[in-house]
Amino acid sequence: MLSPERLALPDYEYLAQRHVLTYMEDAVCQLLENKEDISQYGIARFFTEYFNSVCQGTHILFREFSFIQATPHNRASFLRAFWRCFRTVGKNGAAANDSSSC
Repeated sequence: MLSPERLALPDYEYLAQRHVLTYMEDAVCQLLENKEDISQYGIARFFTEYFNSVCQGTHILFREFSFIQATPHNRASFLRAFWRCFRTVGKNGAAANDSSSC
C-alpha cells in the first residue's frame, strides 16, 4: 500500500532516494557487456530478470565492492547473502560440510 509520505515526495526525490539511476546505469552496463547473450531472449526479458534479481537481493553476487557499497539495498543484500553462506560458522564453530548452505 502506498504511504502518504511517499506520495508527498516529488518524483525526482523518490527516484533518488531509491537509487533508481544507479540501478538503471548498472542494468544498461550489464546489457552492453552481455549483448551477444541477450540477443537470444530479448531486452525486455533482460530488464525483467535484472530488476527481479535486485528485488530478491541476488544482484550483488560476484560484483565488485564499489557496487555493493553503492546503495543501502546493495549492502543489506550482501549481508543477507553473507549470512546465508556463513551462518553455520556461528552456530557450530565451523562450516558445515553441506555445500547447499550457500
